[in-house]
Amino acid sequence: MYQNSRLRRSAQVTRKRRLPKWPFALLALALLVLVGSCIFVSRAGDHQPANGYQAPKKTSFNKQKYSLSDPTSPWVVVNKQRQLSPKTYAPANLTTPNMDATDDEQVNAPVAEALKTMTDQAKAEGVTLSLASGYRSYDTQVSVYQSEVKAYGQAQADRESARPGHSEHQSGWAADLAAASGKCRLQACFADTPEGKWLAANAHKYGFIIRYPKDKEAVTGYLYEPWHVRFVGIELSTEMHRTGTQTLEEFFSLSAAPSY
Repeated sequence: MYQNSRLRRSAQVTRKRRLPKWPFALLALALLVLVGSCIFVSRAGDHQPANGYQAPKKTSFNKQKYSLSDPTSPWVVVNKQRQLSPKTYAPANLTTPNMDATDDEQVNAPVAEALKTMTDQAKAEGVTLSLASGYRSYDTQVSVYQSEVKAYGQAQADRESARPGHSEHQSGWAADLAAASGKCRLQACFADTPEGKWLAANAHKYGFIIRYPKDKEAVTGYLYEPWHVRFVGIELSTEMHRTGTQTLEEFFSLSAAPSY
C-alpha cells in the first residue's frame, strides 16, 4: 500500500513536470501586450499632463477677425489704392508714448503701449530707439507731400511720401523710429545700425511689422523704409513672421498698389 502510494505520487509529479511550458509563456506575453496597449491609449488621450500645462489647439488663422477698411481697426490697409475713409480721418484716442521722442509725437493708445514695451526691452539689451514721427493729420500730410513734390518732383515724391488721405501716419497706427544717436535717421542705412538690426529681428514680438520692406516697392508702392513700423497686433505680426509674409497686401491677398 505504501509502495503503491509512492508510485502514484511519483507518477503525478512526473506528469506535472512534463507539462509543456510554451502556453504559459504565450499567455504572459499576451497579457503584457494588452496592458501596454491600454497604457499607451490612456496616455495618448490624456490632454492634461501632470504639470497642468495644456497644449493649445491648432486652429487656422482668422483673416476676417478685424476690418481691413475701417481706420479704427489695427488691420486697416492703407496704400495708394486704398484711401482712408473719410479722407480727412483723425483718430480719437491719440496719446504720447512714454519713450524717447524727437518731438511731442502721438500715436493710437495701443501703439503707444506697445512702443513703450518694445523700446524698454531694446534698452535693456543695449539699444535705444526714439520716436521720430507718429500721427500726422490730413493737413500736415498735405504740407509734407507738397514739400516732397517741390524738392524732388511728383514721381519721386510718390515713391517716398503718401498723398493726403493715403498715409498710414494719418491713421495713427504707424511710427517712424530712429537711433537715439540720430545716425541714419530716416535713411535706408538705418537697417545696418544696431537699432535697425534689433528692430528688424524683434518688432514682430510686440505687434509691429516693417511696413515697407526691401524689394517690395512693386507691392507697397514705396521705397524700402526700415524705420517705418506699423502696429497690427501680436497675433497678426506673429503669423506674418511665422509664414514669412512681409506685406499686408500679400498676407490678405489684396491687389498690389505700386501707383495711384
